[in-house]
Amino acid sequence: MRLHVNFRLAFPYAALQAAIFFTLGIYLPFWPLWLEGRGLGATEIATLLAASAWLRILATPAFGLVADRWSYGHFLPHLLAAGALCTFGLFHYLHGFWVLLPVQVLAICLFHPLIPLSDSRSMAAVRAHGLDYGRIRLWGSLAFILASSAGGWLIAENASDIILLLIMIGLGLCLVTAGLLPSGRTERRNFEIGGLRSLMGNWQFMAFLVAAALLQSSHALYYGFGSIYWRSTGFDEITIGIFWAIGVIAEIAFFAYGAFFLKRFGTKGLLLLAGLAGCIRWSLTPILPFAETTLLLQCLHALTYAAAHLGAMHFISAHTPVSLAATAQTLYAALTGGLAMGGMLFLAGPLYAALHGQAYFIMSLLSLAGVIVVIALPASNDHKEAP
Repeated sequence: MRLHVNFRLAFPYAALQAAIFFTLGIYLPFWPLWLEGRGLGATEIATLLAASAWLRILATPAFGLVADRWSYGHFLPHLLAAGALCTFGLFHYLHGFWVLLPVQVLAICLFHPLIPLSDSRSMAAVRAHGLDYGRIRLWGSLAFILASSAGGWLIAENASDIILLLIMIGLGLCLVTAGLLPSGRTERRNFEIGGLRSLMGNWQFMAFLVAAALLQSSHALYYGFGSIYWRSTGFDEITIGIFWAIGVIAEIAFFAYGAFFLKRFGTKGLLLLAGLAGCIRWSLTPILPFAETTLLLQCLHALTYAAAHLGAMHFISAHTPVSLAATAQTLYAALTGGLAMGGMLFLAGPLYAALHGQAYFIMSLLSLAGVIVVIALPASNDHKEAP
């Protein structure tokens, strides 16, 4: 009976996660290929990706402030999904770097806030109903697998415009599933600026953000040029899609047992696992560019991403007041996915152009730096709050 109730309560959050990550499952591995098909070079692609990441540093927390001020106003996910859908539709008619640049920035500034806002809503349900965040989040990973694996097959069989069409289908699903979320409160309330200042003045929280930024930005070369690198080593689009899918399968397995790992290792332990796995994964990627070893290294995505993300979500939940939940989530997303990832994506283009696969060694150093910062964090007892 409890299982049925939990499924009913978790379904709206899982459905939105699935829609968001279906979209990401096309965008992350294949959007650079679409841009390359429009005649853009490596540096131009990196600049487009980095510019949109940097601008969402401001856009994402701004939407978080709106969500907290209006207590997760029910209109916000609809508005963001609809805006992103319309903006991506413009790409079909556009060519050239300077024309694509502002549209790229606007599209990502509208789409990416959906991710932390969805996480914030999910973690609120975890606190209120004792749900398992990992079990909610894994549906996003399953959708990512479907998109990346099926997307590789469809792209291989069709023109590159299919990439844009699939992204728009995903955004349409985001718009539909946003309507499934409980409406919650919509009245205006006072924004606690003092609480935000306290959060920003907490050295442990800020050190956590630095560590998370280093761990997440170590994926920059993988996200920006992983598909292009694999294709340069002789793999076709179908195989590339499988590589992405294998990484997310490992991620799903970790999320499915996330509560166990959180209780066993705690937040700090999960972040340490992520950093150490990153040192291994990125160091071996250019050394062992074979199908079998690539599949094995992709399994480490369970640690480099899933362990880091699960630890981050529970750290934020344990160290942030409920009135600042969306703000904290969007601040985390802006600094890790915007400032840090944007900076590394900007550098990834020149690094890849100069070093090719050897640029992954730089990503390994970022993971090592993340490990050092995590070690400096005090031990935490927030793992005891895992459901």
